[in-house]
Amino acid sequence: MCPEDRKIFIFGGFDFTMSTDELFNSVMLIDTKTYKATLIKEPAGTVPSGRHGHTATYWKDGKLIVFGGENERGVFLNELYVFDLRTQTWSSPTTYGRKPVGRSRHAACLSEDGKRLYFCGGFRQHTVISDIFCLDLETMTWSDSRQFVARYDHVATVHNEKVWIFGGLTQDMDRPSEVIWFDLRTSAVANLRFDDRLNDGEDDDGIRIGNGRSRRGTPNQDKRAGTHFYAFCGSTVIDFMTHGPAIHNTETSITSFDLTELRWRTLADSSCDIFSGNSWAYVALSGTTAYLLGSALYPEYGIENEVICRILPIDLKYYGATPKQNLQSPTIPPAESLNADISTLFDDRETSDFVITAIPDEYDGPGSTSVASGAAPIQAATVADNNTADAGVQVPVSDPIYVHALILQTRWPHFKRLSNSRMREYHRKRMHIPEKYSTVRALLYYLYSDTIATSVSVVTVAKLLVLSNMYALPRLRDLCISRIQDGFDVAIASTIWECAKIAQEDVLRTSAARFCLRHWGRVVRTKSFRGLSKSAMLEICEEVDLEGQVVMGWDSHGRTRTGSSNGGHDGDSSGAMLDDGASEADMAMAEDIDSEAEGDVDGESGA
Repeated sequence: MCPEDRKIFIFGGFDFTMSTDELFNSVMLIDTKTYKATLIKEPAGTVPSGRHGHTATYWKDGKLIVFGGENERGVFLNELYVFDLRTQTWSSPTTYGRKPVGRSRHAACLSEDGKRLYFCGGFRQHTVISDIFCLDLETMTWSDSRQFVARYDHVATVHNEKVWIFGGLTQDMDRPSEVIWFDLRTSAVANLRFDDRLNDGEDDDGIRIGNGRSRRGTPNQDKRAGTHFYAFCGSTVIDFMTHGPAIHNTETSITSFDLTELRWRTLADSSCDIFSGNSWAYVALSGTTAYLLGSALYPEYGIENEVICRILPIDLKYYGATPKQNLQSPTIPPAESLNADISTLFDDRETSDFVITAIPDEYDGPGSTSVASGAAPIQAATVADNNTADAGVQVPVSDPIYVHALILQTRWPHFKRLSNSRMREYHRKRMHIPEKYSTVRALLYYLYSDTIATSVSVVTVAKLLVLSNMYALPRLRDLCISRIQDGFDVAIASTIWECAKIAQEDVLRTSAARFCLRHWGRVVRTKSFRGLSKSAMLEICEEVDLEGQVVMGWDSHGRTRTGSSNGGHDGDSSGAMLDDGASEADMAMAEDIDSEAEGDVDGESGA
C-alpha cells in the first residue's frame, strides 16, 4: 500500500491462469478511490527481471523497495530495486557492505523512524533461512546478519525496538502457534505461545511467554482452519482469517493483537462473514481501512476464477479496531496536547458560563429510565420544567456540571443547534439531560478531552454508545466500540447487548448475544439481565437459531443437569427460555439450573 498516493502497488508474480508459470516484471497500480487498475506498460529506468517470492515495502515520498525473490531459472536473488510511483521509474541503488544471500518468501519491515529496513527468514534451495539483517536507508549499507528463527511465508513488523513475526511455515512445514520477536537492542529472541483454547476466566489465561508468565487473550489464530492475512498499523496487528482452501470450510474471523498488552481480541466472527463468494490472495492497509484482493469463487463447480478481479474494502473502525500509533522517538519530547489543556477547564465553576444537570445515579424511581436504557428518545429539558420520560413525575436532579458554551457549540452539533435556535436553555444558561449523571458526565468530558476517561465503567461506556448514535458523534462511537470490545464480562453482557441493539450496532450486538448464550447459566443470574424489560428478555432469547437448545451443564459435584428449549429432556433448565409474560416464578424457573452449572446454548449446526 502507498498511503500517501492512495494506491496499491503490485509487482511480479507468475501466471497461474494459463499454467505457463510465466514470471512477470510488470507493475500494476490500483486506485483505492476509483478502484481502477492501471498497468504501467513501459516504466523508465533499470527494470528488474520477472520474479516471485520477493518483498515490496513502502519507504517514503512515493518510493517502494523491492528485494529478493526467485527468477525463472530458479536462481534466488539478492538484488535491491527502488520504484518511484510518481515518476514511474525504476532504479538500482548502489549498496555497501556484505550483501545477504539470495532468498524468496522472506519478510521485510521498515523501522519506526523509517531509516532502516529489516529482512528476516525466507527460503533458499530447499532450506529455510533463520537470519535477520538490516539495510541502513540513509547510507545504503548492509549490516551483518544475526541469528533469529527459521521461517518462511511469514510477515513482520517493528514495534518498540523489536521485530515481530506472525504466521509462516517451519522447515517441517508446520504452522507454529506462537508469536516471536527479536530485540534489536540486545539481539535476544523470545516467543509467546498460546494454548488451544479461549480464555473464559480459567486460572491459566491461555498464553505462555518464555518463562511461563501468562497474558490475557484468545489463542493464536494460526492453529485455526482458514487462510490468514496480517496487516500492521502502529502497535496493532490485524488478522483476517478467510475461508480455507476447502470450499465447504465456513470459519472466518477478524481479530487484532496488541503488541503492547500482548493480547488477542476478536473483532468479528463467522456470524459477520464478509469473505464469502471470493478467494482472497492479498491484503493492503491504509490508515484504518484494509483492502483484500482476490478472485471470484464458483463453489457449485468447485473452482475459482484465477484472475485478481475483486477488491474488498473493510473499515476497521466499524469493527471496533482503533490501532494505536507507535511511540515517538525518545529523543524528541512529546508535544503538549491541546485536548489535555482544554480538559482542565471541565467542570470548573470559576470559568464556566453554563450548567448542565442529569438524573442522579442512585435514583431508580419513576422517570429514571433513560434513552440509553431503552426508553423512547426524549429531548433535553430545562431544570425549571424538570421534564422526564414520565409526564407529571418529579425526578431528582443531580449536582451541576459546570461547562463552557463556546466549547460545547464547537464540539457538539446538538448544542450548537440549540444555541442557534435561542431556546430557553440558551437564555437561562442551564440545561437538564434526562440521563444518568455518570453517563452525562462522561459525554461532556469527551467533548472537552476527545477521550473517554479510564475511570469510566464499561456499563457507562455502553450507555455512552447510545448517546453517540443519538447525537451523531462518530469518533465517540469508535472509542466506545473499542473500549467495549475489551470489556466483555458475564455481569454486564446483557447490558452491552441491549445498548448495542438500541444504538443499531449489529456487529457488537451479535458478539454480545453470542457471549450471553455461551455463558447463559451465569448471565440469567446477573443484575443486568434482571434489569432487562420482558420484551428484551424475549429478544435476547431469540438471538439463538431455530435449532438452538440448552445442553448439558456440570455442577460442582460433577453431576449433570440437562434441559431442552423444546421439552425434549427432563429437567427445569428448559425454563430458561422466557416468554413475554415472564413472572417472578418464571425467573425462578430460569435459575433452576444448579448455581455452579455453566448453561450453554448451542446454535448453528450444533457447534
